[in-house]
Amino acid sequence: MSRGTLSRWILGFAFLSLGFSVQASDIIIGEPALIATGNCDPFGCPEFFGLGTYQQVYAGSPSFSGESTIAGITFYNDQVQNGATPAGGTFTLSLSYTSKTPGDLDLSNPTNNISPGTSQVFFSGTLPFLSQNTLDFVGTPFIYNPAVGDLLLTITVTDPSDHALTLFLDQASSTTQTTDAFYGTFTGGNNSGGLVTGFTFASSIATPEPGSLLFMLGGAGLIACRWRRRRFV
Repeated sequence: MSRGTLSRWILGFAFLSLGFSVQASDIIIGEPALIATGNCDPFGCPEFFGLGTYQQVYAGSPSFSGESTIAGITFYNDQVQNGATPAGGTFTLSLSYTSKTPGDLDLSNPTNNISPGTSQVFFSGTLPFLSQNTLDFVGTPFIYNPAVGDLLLTITVTDPSDHALTLFLDQASSTTQTTDAFYGTFTGGNNSGGLVTGFTFASSIATPEPGSLLFMLGGAGLIACRWRRRRFV
């Protein structure tokens, strides 16, 4: 094995150990998914439906065993894999508490579903790429305690643009764990099964270990030495 190949291997192992691989969700709400179908709202067809706001409520208990700090949110693309990619536009994901339960979201005004003073922006920007059939968001940690109320996800989109192929993400088969509401210019709202959603807690997000940093620095050093030798030869 050449020195350059060895250095690349060292860097690869270092990045994996630093936590740059996909994190497994601590809990997944909404399984099992509906077979061979899915929901294109809000990440696949926001322009077509005139989507302005999308909300999804999650039953806090028994899904969450206690207070948790949510640092990652994942949606899944296992049922309809047609090669589609997420829609364009600026998406803002906010987490809050709600007094509403699955199937009981207010369809007239999304603001009525948010417990006052509890909303926090989790993520804002363009949508990430699908990675291994998952749509993964890492954002500002949100402390959630199921004893206070159910969990509400509110998504707003500006300047949406759909692609030729429509992305359909896995939809929950049960309405007892999670349901969604859609607020747009095309059809108005609904109270149906939401997207299957994974939540990753802050304690599960990998942090650099001293050994990982040494591996990464070692690989970088080998690459630098190799570049220096080539430059002066």
